[in-house]
Amino acid sequence: MIETPLRERHDLSHGWDFVRGWVGRHWLDGTSGGGERVNLPHCWNEQDTFQYRLRSYSGSGAYRTTINLPPADPGTVGDIWRLRSEGFYGLGEVWLDGAHLAPVDGQYLGFRLPLDQALAEGEHLLAVRLDNRPHRYVLPGTTNREIFPGTFSRPPDFLLYGGLAGKLFLERVPGLHLDADSIEVICSPREGGEQELLRLCFALENRSGLPRRGDLQWTIADAEGRPVAGAPAAPFSLQPDQRGEPIEVAVSVAEPRCWSPDDPALYWAEGRVLEGGEVVDLVRVRFGITRAEFRPRRGLFLDGRGVELHGCNHHESIPGFGSAVPTELLRRDAELIREIGCNFVRLAHGPRHPDFLDACDELGIMVYAEITTWKSVRRSRRWRQAARRQMHNLILRDRHHPSIIFWGMGNESRSRQPYLELQAIAHDLDSSRPTSYAENHLHRARRKRTLGIPDVWGTNYELDVLAEAASSSRLDNVVLSEYGAFPMSIKGIDGEELTQVYGLERDWETMADRPYVVGHAVWSFADYATEYRNRYRQLSGLFDAWRRPKMAAELFRARYTSDPFITLFVTDRGPDPPPSRFCRDLRSDSRFPGAGELHVFTNCDEVHVQSGGPAAAVLKEAIHYVLPVDNSFEAISAEGVRNGVRAARTLRRYGEAARVEATLAGGGIGAGRTSAIDLAVLDGADLVVGSWTGRICLRVEGPARLRAYNTRDEAYLSRGEGRTYVTRDAEGEVVISASAEDLEPARLILRSG
Repeated sequence: MIETPLRERHDLSHGWDFVRGWVGRHWLDGTSGGGERVNLPHCWNEQDTFQYRLRSYSGSGAYRTTINLPPADPGTVGDIWRLRSEGFYGLGEVWLDGAHLAPVDGQYLGFRLPLDQALAEGEHLLAVRLDNRPHRYVLPGTTNREIFPGTFSRPPDFLLYGGLAGKLFLERVPGLHLDADSIEVICSPREGGEQELLRLCFALENRSGLPRRGDLQWTIADAEGRPVAGAPAAPFSLQPDQRGEPIEVAVSVAEPRCWSPDDPALYWAEGRVLEGGEVVDLVRVRFGITRAEFRPRRGLFLDGRGVELHGCNHHESIPGFGSAVPTELLRRDAELIREIGCNFVRLAHGPRHPDFLDACDELGIMVYAEITTWKSVRRSRRWRQAARRQMHNLILRDRHHPSIIFWGMGNESRSRQPYLELQAIAHDLDSSRPTSYAENHLHRARRKRTLGIPDVWGTNYELDVLAEAASSSRLDNVVLSEYGAFPMSIKGIDGEELTQVYGLERDWETMADRPYVVGHAVWSFADYATEYRNRYRQLSGLFDAWRRPKMAAELFRARYTSDPFITLFVTDRGPDPPPSRFCRDLRSDSRFPGAGELHVFTNCDEVHVQSGGPAAAVLKEAIHYVLPVDNSFEAISAEGVRNGVRAARTLRRYGEAARVEATLAGGGIGAGRTSAIDLAVLDGADLVVGSWTGRICLRVEGPARLRAYNTRDEAYLSRGEGRTYVTRDAEGEVVISASAEDLEPARLILRSG
């Protein structure tokens, strides 16, 4: 998190005209009309993905709005206007007042454009024209034959969503300022560990056209803002239009708290630029003191303690939003990752919104950050140039986040020259963190001579080569960057969900007791849209696309969380579980006759399960139990204890579907906020009808927008449950209706405040 509280900032998110298609100069300069009114972030693929046999739109789109430059403060000298965007995919052009301003590449990091220093106050027309077609020189690049110059037919196994998926801001920067993007906080423990030496590296700029001199003062504060250290004011002098040489200031922090998943302690570094005793610029950077060490063949250690990484791969998309996911939902993704016990996430495949990284910092989730590639690393000069630029900008933007543990150089392709170049950039800009790349064919890497380049080897799916993979890295360690991909793990289809669960248990058994395996990231956190090989949906998530948990999420929770819980599922007879320490197959238990199966996921030390009779099954020494069950049961109860704390769960037989229920599940209800709405089909006793699968019709009245995944305004339910989202445009009462044939409809009212 970086804050610049003294800089004037204008959010340009509201009131854009949007055209999906090509527009000419007359539209860009405002002499021709037309367009749909939208707000940012916006994706033009909100309702044409995650649906079978429906191709998403790939091509051109354009945005246009009027901005109003306020008058300058009479006391300022040489202030600079900058146009800044958050990240998105695609090439584009920015136009100002009918004139071409600059070409841009969204590169999932956004752009920063200086505006004319003498730009007059008042109204100006800002327009942006974009193209999200795959391009071989725009990361991730392309993977197949050329159709016409610069584009290829095969996209990666994730969609290249179109549109301004991040917000735009107009920022006034003081003529004399601290370059926020240059700030680096380097942590080094002093002998004995009782003090931490912080080296603050930064640069000052003078763009005012006049000589400037003053002092720079740094202070360090804890997360609550209490000062813990500081440095004496350092004088400086800059000539007109001069960027100063990099400066380094040393600060000692006594009794530091080191950042870790169990104690995600954070600090603030605050730099003040003073001129004549007055503060003319102020920058705050949030950071953590991370003492991370990869010991050869022994894994990761934080502040001297061994830590296993266990987590998932994350995509930044949700049906109904495309890639323009509101930041409150990105934060909720991080919370869900932590709630199921994960302490690790790989950002597949490319940079993430800073708010997601901020949440990882606060929640104690370690991050594998990488540039945007997918079987597309190339030796061509222009691709390498784009990759070097993205790696450089990614590290400069994100290196202050203590959660980041790896810099990823690519995914499932190997090319020696690009990796050597990317490795050099990473080591130059941030020598404290190792590099990795995700390799799915070790024998090909050997042939392409990429062995030994990454600091920690990343392996996708090749669990039979883990020992050799660890030896292929500089630090003699390997991280399982992908495993457990089951693309047909459809929520509500018991056999498919169990196949996913048993596959994870088998993989966990394979990688157990190997200290050189730093950790693992399952594929993937949630289901997502893809058009690779005409799949349309990749259903390998621990959660469905709307963030509803599958059995596999409960399996993770059973293994990695500490608060006691029990979850029960009744299914038809499924596949046999593989031998593992994680699952006990008790289907031969004669006390529970029946053709069905009861699946118990729990982290309790001991669980007692009862179903109708006096006998009880006592479950120990696993986290997943499979028992036989009579499908005519009336109720199944389970009770367990963990560390002296009791947990209980009862599963009752449901009746015929009677009504739809809609409840507010989370998020904000104020203007501009997005709310999650949980949907359920209930019987006459208000029990969820677990056999109900289908679509619910939705309608919203009031100043809000339904974020349905298709144009028919539907939500999909499985096991009688589902979710949709609503974004409020303004204050006022919002009414949400949900209905299905032969069921009593639901009506939910959201009121401001």
